[in-house]
Amino acid sequence: MKRFINYLVILLLLVGNISEVLGQQQNFLTVSGNKLYDTTGKEVRLTGVNWFGFETSLYQPHGIWSRDMKSVLQQIKDLGFNTIRVPWCNEMLNPGASININSYGTDPYTGISPMNEEETTVSTPIELLDIFVRWCQENDMKIVLDNHSRAADGFLNEAVWYTPQYSEERWINDWVFIADRYKDFSAVVGMDLNNEPHGSTWGDSNPATDWNKAAERCGNAVLAANPNVLIIVEGVGEFEGNSYWWGGQLMGAKQYPIQLSDPSKLMYSAHEYGPEVAQQDWFTASDFPQNMPGLWTDNFHYLYEEGTSPLFVGEFGIKDQDAFGGISYTWFTEFTDFMGGIYSWTFWTMNPNSGDTGGILQDDWTTVNQWKLDVLSPYFAPLIPNVIGGTGNLPPNARFTSNITSGDAPLTVSFDASTSSDPDGDNLTFSWNFGDGTTATGESISHLFTDVGEYQVILTVSDGTLSDTETLTITVNDPDVNTPVVIANISTDANGGVAPTTINFDASGSTVSDGSALTYDWDFGDGSAGSGVTINHEFINAGIYNVVLTVSNTDGISDTASTTIVITEPNNGGDCSFGAPLSNPLPTIANVAYTKMYILGSGGPDLSNVTNFTINWDLQNNGLWQFSMNTNDGVPSWWNDLKNNVTSQNFNSSQPSITLSGTGFPNLDGAYSATIDGDNFALVSKTGAFTIYFSNSNVAPNCESLIKDPFTEGKIEIKAYPNPVTDRLIVKSQEVLNGARVDLVDVTGRIIRTTSVSSKRNEVEINTSDLNSGLYFIKIHHNKVTTTKRIVKK
Repeated sequence: MKRFINYLVILLLLVGNISEVLGQQQNFLTVSGNKLYDTTGKEVRLTGVNWFGFETSLYQPHGIWSRDMKSVLQQIKDLGFNTIRVPWCNEMLNPGASININSYGTDPYTGISPMNEEETTVSTPIELLDIFVRWCQENDMKIVLDNHSRAADGFLNEAVWYTPQYSEERWINDWVFIADRYKDFSAVVGMDLNNEPHGSTWGDSNPATDWNKAAERCGNAVLAANPNVLIIVEGVGEFEGNSYWWGGQLMGAKQYPIQLSDPSKLMYSAHEYGPEVAQQDWFTASDFPQNMPGLWTDNFHYLYEEGTSPLFVGEFGIKDQDAFGGISYTWFTEFTDFMGGIYSWTFWTMNPNSGDTGGILQDDWTTVNQWKLDVLSPYFAPLIPNVIGGTGNLPPNARFTSNITSGDAPLTVSFDASTSSDPDGDNLTFSWNFGDGTTATGESISHLFTDVGEYQVILTVSDGTLSDTETLTITVNDPDVNTPVVIANISTDANGGVAPTTINFDASGSTVSDGSALTYDWDFGDGSAGSGVTINHEFINAGIYNVVLTVSNTDGISDTASTTIVITEPNNGGDCSFGAPLSNPLPTIANVAYTKMYILGSGGPDLSNVTNFTINWDLQNNGLWQFSMNTNDGVPSWWNDLKNNVTSQNFNSSQPSITLSGTGFPNLDGAYSATIDGDNFALVSKTGAFTIYFSNSNVAPNCESLIKDPFTEGKIEIKAYPNPVTDRLIVKSQEVLNGARVDLVDVTGRIIRTTSVSSKRNEVEINTSDLNSGLYFIKIHHNKVTTTKRIVKK
C-alpha cells in the first residue's frame, strides 16, 4: 500500500509539471494594421538598442573582452530597453568560423567573477549566439536578428542581398537554418532580412536587383520554418529618383507592397540618421527642423498613416550633442518626439566603438551617456514577457521622471512614476526614499529639499511579491554661492567666400558674470586651431566648416558657440557644366536665331560685334543647312557663314561635337562639344577654358554658382583634379575615406573601374591614361551615402 501511495505522488507531480508546461505559451508578436500585438492581444512596442559584433571578423558581441556578456545584457535590461537588435553575418556560419573567449576578471557592473565563464566553453559563433538567446529568453528580452552582411565587416561593400561568394540560395538557406534553430524561443521575435540594401531596386522586376521580390522569397521561406516570427523588411536607397538614407527609402512599398504567405507577420523598417553620419541638404534648409516631418512621411511614415504597417526604426543614433552647431541634437530630439509612443525602434548603438554615433556606453564599456537615455527613456515601452500563461510572476519595471534635477535651496521637486509598469498587469505600490531621511508613498509626489547637498532619490515599485527600483540624483545648491556664468559669442566679417579666402573672427562679445579673465580657443573645422579674442583664418579648400569657439574662465567654467563658414571653389574655367550631353543625340534645330552671346570662362573669342547667331540643321542626315552669324561692324563681314568653316561635325552621337577653322574670328577656331541647355545652345571648348553660350535671355548663366559644387547631391565634400583630366585623377575629401568605394563611371552608367579604400586616408589616385576623351563621373560610396562628381577627359 505504501509503495502504491509513493507511485501516486510521483504521478501527480509529473502531471502537475506537464500541466504547467502545457499551460505556458511562447509570446510571439503579430501585426494588425499599423499596430503590433502579443499573443494575448495586448498592444506592444519594441524599444531597444543595437549591440553589434557578430557581423564582424570577431564573430562575437564587441566589448566582452572587458565585460561579461550576460552582465551587458542585464545592463541593457536595467536601463529600460526591452529589445536588442543583433547584427550577424553569413560568414559566421561557415564551417571554419571559430571564436576563442577568455574567462577572467570581475565585471564592473554585476561583479560576476570570472567573466564569461560559460561563454569560454564554446568555440563557434552560433553556440555563443545560443547562450545570448537563452539568456534573453529567460529574462524576458526580445531579439531582432539583423542579417547585416554576407562577409564579416562587409556591409559597406554589399549593395544587394547576395555576393559572388554568397548566393541568394545561401542567404535564404542560412535564414531558414536560423529560423528553425530558434523557433521555440519567442525571445527571437523578428528577422531583419537584410541591412540597408542600398544598391537594390524596388518594384522593377529585375531579378538581380529587385529587393521587394527577394524579400518575399526569403520571408516566405523563413515563415515555412517558423510561422510565428516577424519578417522585417528595410527600405532601399533610391526609388524613382528619390534618394534617402540607406534602408530608409520605402516609397516603393506603396505601389509594390511586400506579399508574404502570412501578411500579419510583415513589418516594414527604416533607418534614420543625423548630420554626423553624412551632411544632407535638409539639415541646412532655412525651415529646419520643420521640414523633417514631411520628409519622414514621404519616405516611410505614410505606411503608418495609411494603416499599412507598424514601423520599426532599426537604426538611428547620435554621438555629440553639440555636433554641427546643435543641429544633430535638434534632429535627435525632433525624431524621437516624432516616433513618440507609436514606433518600435532600436537605437544605434550600445557599443561605444561606433565611429559615427558612439554608444549608450562610454569608452570604458560601463559608464552610461545619460543624456542619450534622457531623450530616449520617455518613449520606452514595458518588457514583453516571453512566456504567457505560466504560473511564474514577473517583476515590475520602476520608472520615474522629475521636473528638475538641480536648483538653489530650498528646492521643491515633483516626481512622477506613472511610466512604471508590470508585465503581468498587477497592481503596483510606490515607495519613495528622498535621501534626506524622509520617505513617502504614491505614484506622483512633490518633495521639498531644504539643505544644500546631493540626494539619491530611490523609487521602489512592488507588485506585492516582487519589486524593482530606480534612482535619480537631485543636486541642491547654496543660493549664496554665485557660480560665474560664461557666455561665448562669435561675430565674423563674412560667412564664406571663394577658396582660398580669409575670414576674420571676433569673440569680444563673449562675457563672464563676475568679470574674470577669459581665454579663447578656436577650432576652425578644417583640422586647424587657434587662440585669442580676435583672429583670422585662411580656408584653403572649398567646403562647409563648423567653426567652434570655446571660452573659459580661470576656474575652468566654459561655454561654446559655433558658426558655419561656406567656402566655394573658384570659377577657374567656366564651362558651366554644359559639357554634359543633355540629349542623346541632340534634337533637330530649325530656324532658331539667338540674339545674345555670352563668353563664359577665359580665352574665348570676342563676339561683341555679333548681332545674332542662326542654326538650322537636319539631324537625320547629320548635316547643317545654316550655321551663321551676323555682325554689325563689317568685320570680317556683315555675314559670316560658319557652315563653310566646319571641318567636322557629329550631332548623332552621345557626345555631339563640331570643329571650326578659318572663321576669321580670333580664338573662335577649334573643337567644341555641342549641347542644349533648355532653349539655349552652347559650344564648350574641348580645352575646357571657355564656353560660348547662345541665348535669347538678357541674363547670363551664373557660372560661379554652377561650378562651385563642393557638395554634389548634398553629400560629402570631394574635389577631383586636374579637371579636365589627362593621365591621372586625384580625388580628395575633407573626410577620412576609410571603408569607402570609389567608382569611375562613364556616361552610360557603366562602372569602368573601382577602388576600395581600406586605410585612414582622404585621397585616392585613379589611372585615367587609357580613357577616351569625353565625359565621366566619379562616385564615392561612403557612410551610407553616394556622392557624384563630373570630370572631363581631354
